[in-house]
Amino acid sequence: MSRKVNISVDNLPDTLRGQIHGVESAIDNESLALFTDNKDVRISIENAAHGLRAYSNTFNHYDLWGRFVRSGHKKLPLEEAPKKTIITRKISEKVDGILYDGEIKITPAVVSSRKDGEDVEYLVWPSDREEKVERALIRLASKGKIVKINFKSGIQYAVVFSMNELAQELKAVGQSMPYPQIKESLEALQGSKLSFKYSATDTKNTDIDDSFYESNMNFLSSLHFSGKKGQGGNVKCVACLNAFVHNMIDNLEYKGYYFNSAQELKRGLSRWMMLRLYHLWRYAAPGKTYHFRLLSIMEKYGSIYSTDDITENKLKALRRDMTTTMKDLIEKGAISEYSITNVKDDKTGNIIDYTYEMHPSDQFCDEILTLNKHNKRIEIQGGKRIVENAVLIDEDKIEEIVEK
Repeated sequence: MSRKVNISVDNLPDTLRGQIHGVESAIDNESLALFTDNKDVRISIENAAHGLRAYSNTFNHYDLWGRFVRSGHKKLPLEEAPKKTIITRKISEKVDGILYDGEIKITPAVVSSRKDGEDVEYLVWPSDREEKVERALIRLASKGKIVKINFKSGIQYAVVFSMNELAQELKAVGQSMPYPQIKESLEALQGSKLSFKYSATDTKNTDIDDSFYESNMNFLSSLHFSGKKGQGGNVKCVACLNAFVHNMIDNLEYKGYYFNSAQELKRGLSRWMMLRLYHLWRYAAPGKTYHFRLLSIMEKYGSIYSTDDITENKLKALRRDMTTTMKDLIEKGAISEYSITNVKDDKTGNIIDYTYEMHPSDQFCDEILTLNKHNKRIEIQGGKRIVENAVLIDEDKIEEIVEK
């Protein structure tokens, strides 16, 4: 485990120093202390299997939404920009009894790169590359490289790191990138915009009215670098998290997972599915299975859109992709087996979809049990969960105790 960063205003880039009143590390801030607490889930080197020592956090519904581009344009010269640059996707996800329903819009960043000795401006959509960098960034934050910065304009959480530290996190899971690619990915995350518009319905309590939310933000709120020309990996970076993620940290709306298990997988769909299992299969146990429809899951991932015409050949291609992912999950030790059931059109009898049923491995069940215990303790410490064995005493009883 890396030591939690202890930083002062003087350690920050010049672009930040005049804008802030002070800095708190995870040592001093309760919310960040909980976010970086991993003592329940550390695994000793001699007992570690499949690199499970790399613990990180993932945000409840935010990381389940299709925030990254999986197909089509990912980087284009500005003069080649298509007429439509904003990507719109539906949101439909149930997490911890809350149903989120609405839409998300992704606007690409404008990033400048050197080409043939000249600066060229590109449109960059956040894609698999940016997703890898964002996961590694949150991994660093979960290890303690996160601070609370008291700006004159408000409070923000920020990840403080060097380019080399971020590069090492990527390298550890087989995702090595040169420093210019990492920097461009960070700039794309800071420049790309997210627009949410959704309702949140409590399916466990029908007496609670639906909540409506609408937000506009960047993937990263701001980005700052400091160092000397030619330093490469020694360049210091400060990446300010957006307000949505900030609130999720404060409200304990995150769960732990094993970073290596998910990120070591080579294929984007496999990594996303593994992270999804850590999110939604929190009751994984021998004999319990997890179901999903192929077209629904591929739409959530971002491979297809609800308006797409899914031909027979397209459906077969999607099934091949998922078959490869199922094999990846078996090899990684997440599931022991799976089955597929055809979904047919009532009128034509043609296959129009597939239902998948997955069986968890013993290893995955043990992981989830450990992560659930850790999450429960964090919620109790943070005041989100009432201790189950607490004795409730009514007011009359309290008065009797006081009088005695």
